[in-house]
Amino acid sequence: MDVAVVIPCLNEQETIAATARSLGFGEGVDPPAGAQLVLVDNGSSDGTWDVMGRVAAEAPSGVVQRIVEGERGFVPPRDQGVRHAALLAAERGCQADQLLILQADADTEYLPHYIERMRAAAGVDTLLEASIGRAKRDDPRLANYRALELEVDGRTRSLEVADSDEVLIDDKACGYRLSDYQRWGGLRREYLPDGSEIHAETSRMYLRALATAGAKRVRVERAGALTSARRIYENPTLNFATAGFPREASWLHAFADAARASGGPRVKMDETRSTVSPIAQRLRVGHNVVLFSLLPRIVAHLLGRRLNNDERLQGVIEALPRFEIEDLRQRPGWMISLLLSMLDDPGSPLHTLIDSINVGEPRLAAKVPSALE
Repeated sequence: MDVAVVIPCLNEQETIAATARSLGFGEGVDPPAGAQLVLVDNGSSDGTWDVMGRVAAEAPSGVVQRIVEGERGFVPPRDQGVRHAALLAAERGCQADQLLILQADADTEYLPHYIERMRAAAGVDTLLEASIGRAKRDDPRLANYRALELEVDGRTRSLEVADSDEVLIDDKACGYRLSDYQRWGGLRREYLPDGSEIHAETSRMYLRALATAGAKRVRVERAGALTSARRIYENPTLNFATAGFPREASWLHAFADAARASGGPRVKMDETRSTVSPIAQRLRVGHNVVLFSLLPRIVAHLLGRRLNNDERLQGVIEALPRFEIEDLRQRPGWMISLLLSMLDDPGSPLHTLIDSINVGEPRLAAKVPSALE
């Protein structure tokens, strides 16, 4: 099976060469057999295009392709990259069911044998997801921040479904056959009534694939990817509050206003401790409950599967609108956004559940253990 790795790039001159090299493309490395890299510039204003050219020049002829997608966003460059990979495959007589598309990001490090291990796991109507970690840096602030994440996430762990029943897909470390991508309808843009674009495009495609083709998700534990901490450094409060989930622009604007206000959501990274305000803590708990407890249970119900329901979720589930399988096929992003909107409604039963999880005063500090502890 041939492989095409698709990487959208927007002002990634500092990272794209290292990412390409980690995948086996670039100076001093041999590309995996039968693999190509498609780099899609999405309107960079720095030297990204030139760096992409150097990556292509350092690889065997034709193995690395660089193209341009002028329409900004998450969906257009990924979809354009897949379409370009499909054209290249057709030119060499490769059938759609014999081409594996791997989605990657320009600031992620992929561990050795990533492509080979993902290729070995490919199957019909299968969405592959690699094992994902966070790149280690010698920065105690990140260690403190991670300790704080784990402490808060532990409060909702008992409500979450098993890993095999989760429905969210990490866009930067996944893959699928081209024929499946085409059958599932590909990546699509979806909008809220206020015009805000809904993100999590690969998760939405997977939800449609579940409803239309009975697709399955396969975790490829031996294929590893290490994500950058860039977004944490850029906005630790937002990343913490949303559990890393990409929210729509209208919500982000409201969140930014709240973060500037006294008593709003706030996370402070420090070398000795990380601190979090109660509202940021509540938001992370709420996102975890919606994304890893409610959403997968609702999806399973629509697909005719039964997951064990924790009685603490019952009141929230009973208050939800009646979703139909057609919603999953046609507007999965709307479903996700509707569930997340409960976080902004103080009268929602979700708030009562969050109160029961956030019992007592929040612990505001997370220390890095010393060698003596």
